[in-house]
Amino acid sequence: MKVLYVIDQKPDGYPGGIEYHLLDILSVFIKKSLPVYILFPERNCWRLRRYEAYKIKETEYGGGRLDDHRLRDVDVEKIFGNIVDDIDVDIVHFQSVRTFPVSLIEVAKNRKKKVCLTLHEYYFWCINCIMLAPDFCWFQTNEENCYECLSRNGYKVCRGFMTERRSYINYLFQIVDKIIVPSFYVRHVLMGLYGGVSVKKCAVVELGIDKNLLANGREEREPKKEGTLHIAFVGNFLYYKGNMTFLELMKNYKNSETIHFSIIGNIFDPSLVPSYKNLNVMGGYARNNVVATIHEARPDIILLLSNWPETFSYTLSEAIASGVPVIATDSGALRERVSKEAVGFLIPVEDPIPRAIEIIEDLRLRPEVVNFLRDRVWEARKRLRTVDEMVEDHFGIYNLLV
Repeated sequence: MKVLYVIDQKPDGYPGGIEYHLLDILSVFIKKSLPVYILFPERNCWRLRRYEAYKIKETEYGGGRLDDHRLRDVDVEKIFGNIVDDIDVDIVHFQSVRTFPVSLIEVAKNRKKKVCLTLHEYYFWCINCIMLAPDFCWFQTNEENCYECLSRNGYKVCRGFMTERRSYINYLFQIVDKIIVPSFYVRHVLMGLYGGVSVKKCAVVELGIDKNLLANGREEREPKKEGTLHIAFVGNFLYYKGNMTFLELMKNYKNSETIHFSIIGNIFDPSLVPSYKNLNVMGGYARNNVVATIHEARPDIILLLSNWPETFSYTLSEAIASGVPVIATDSGALRERVSKEAVGFLIPVEDPIPRAIEIIEDLRLRPEVVNFLRDRVWEARKRLRTVDEMVEDHFGIYNLLV
């Protein structure tokens, strides 16, 4: 079984969630001594990389990165077809296509390959894949509204583009062999938006976490006592992760001697961060030391304040791996996973501050609730999927296809 993964940028350049996911998959192929290919664009070429026996071989092809979200391109399709013919893989698995024409999916099918898609965000519904402008549009369907929104946000599209695009993508969803999503929420949304998607075609495979993060035992901590609460923001300190909500919440407690805050993650605009006495800025962390970094900060609660419906949330997995309960916005996979595992509280994504304050005050005065939730999180920690388990699920899907 030979697999080609297609991704929209160099996976080990400046990796985000999609790139980390692919690198996790590749690591298992390498450990199993199975050959695997990835294809990604650079500025003036496409790069095909083959991993086999802990060696990497790269081949350069014509083409390059495209940022205009075109649906089709005859020249690009020809190059891609030649690549697929050259390596004669069994399965082409598209991880992200933001810098490719989506027609490459059809090219792979026309080459008689089995085709899988993984949906990490909402790019197939909207080229503004986070869909914040500035608020989440909740899957707007009106063509004129979409055109106005995209134009206002700097996307150069013509009227009717989104209608044509969604019609074509619905066709692509009908011809692909398998669509993999990280949560039941995404599957539900996808089936509601596209008639070409069925439960049988769409598999839910949760994203795995490095088993080394789960190797240590439970952190030894004194039972929570009444009167104080330590709250942490974990993850990249960005708008779509809810940094503005966190800043507003901190402002409410800026003179507090009982509520303390930490920021654990990369801060790309230091000017946003106030110099409050009760704020500790930990800075960024690596994937392999996130649990140790969170333990160093010793938060009682982690805030997950995304203002869009996350499709999975690695950060929630990291919070659970750290044994720390959460307060999370009630949309997308955050709602699904926090509810399922009972690892914290949900607050309204539309107006999170009032309810967040109520919960914080309650937890400060009722430490037994925090202690109870710590036990719940520890049980949920035992159920986290590892990378190896996640990839075995993928192998199971591939074996059924071929």
